[in-house]
Amino acid sequence: MKIKENKFTWAMILFTFVLFWNNFAGTTSNINTTMLAFHYGYGFISRGLLGTIYGVLNRILPWDLYTFGWAMLFFEGCFLVFVVLLFLFCMKCLRMSDEKVKQSARYFIILYFIAAIPMFSSEYNLGRLDMYCLMCSMLSVLLMVYGKAEWLAVPLSAIGVMFHQGHVFMYMGMVLAMQLYKALDAVKGQEDLRVIFSNKTSRKYLGMFLATMLTVSALFIWFEGFSHIDGEKFADQLIDTACSMGPDADYHIEVVDHEILGVDLSAKEWEYHKQNFVEFPLYCLFMLPYILIALGFARELLGLAKTKIDKVKYIIVLAGVLTILPDMILKVDYGRWIFSIISYYAVVLLALLAMRDTAVTEVSRQTVDRLRSKYPYAVLLLIYPLLFQPLMHISICPLTERIVNILNMHLHIWIPWQ
Repeated sequence: MKIKENKFTWAMILFTFVLFWNNFAGTTSNINTTMLAFHYGYGFISRGLLGTIYGVLNRILPWDLYTFGWAMLFFEGCFLVFVVLLFLFCMKCLRMSDEKVKQSARYFIILYFIAAIPMFSSEYNLGRLDMYCLMCSMLSVLLMVYGKAEWLAVPLSAIGVMFHQGHVFMYMGMVLAMQLYKALDAVKGQEDLRVIFSNKTSRKYLGMFLATMLTVSALFIWFEGFSHIDGEKFADQLIDTACSMGPDADYHIEVVDHEILGVDLSAKEWEYHKQNFVEFPLYCLFMLPYILIALGFARELLGLAKTKIDKVKYIIVLAGVLTILPDMILKVDYGRWIFSIISYYAVVLLALLAMRDTAVTEVSRQTVDRLRSKYPYAVLLLIYPLLFQPLMHISICPLTERIVNILNMHLHIWIPWQ
């Protein structure tokens, strides 16, 4: 069986290279290079951690890193680190899972790689701050899978928010859900929820949950409400630095306006919301087979929960992704929000398989076996998502963007929002 796992690992390495080669454009967006100009020399500003790390490297190394070429090299190196962590997480979960569900885990890994590799190797998202946030949460969940140094989830979550305050909504859900899962799993089979307050292990994980919540909430409030008070004093200097690294010697105006100067962009983003209103239902229609499978999975999982605590435990696991709702309501970057939803379920599901959760293991096995036996073309479910890559930014993916543009051109589909 170890030989089979090694073959799968090598196959995934080749698959990763193909996905990367197909999506890497040799450049990046100016939003990502602009972020490298943000650093804590201007104060404890939002999204300043990556630029601070880059600035330290610039002082240590004997070259001027504030050029587009060096920024690209830095982004490519960071992407490689992400790929290594992604492999580590997925392959460790695969090895730790029950023998009867390893094939199911392999399918989940393939589907997640199809989304994750193009996402962060494509032109718009190469070097995107979301990648560093995801790494923080993925590492936190991996520690919980091992059951070692789990308290590191608190500083790792804080680091994620320092990379990007949107981490609170995008990738914190998987950490918080796993902490509550472990608190409830320590008293599984019980009916009275109050027992979690008397169990030592449950109290430990509840403490971690509260510490994580309070830490990231405090940082979020600071970055959103107070970190750009003095932005006008250093905005010009920051813009000059950003332009020195921009792909066209430029910078991203909106991100500087919002994060440094505190400009409200909600009125300007309304035009993008109208595109979201059309494109998101279209994407959901394309993803309907997976949505139906997921709903069936959730129904069967809750059906196996016989006690109140078990039901609450699995409800939290299934609903933890709802932390993304504020972004979906208020913000326009639907390609990123969809990827965060995919990441949540991929990471949490693989983690629970690695922890050998009885119900998740059984439902995963039954779901995959049923699809393979009932639908001879079920293998297409592993190929079909390639049509919708890479996930993007305001536009969800190139395919839905083209379709929506055609609809709007000929049918004026955005009316009555115009």
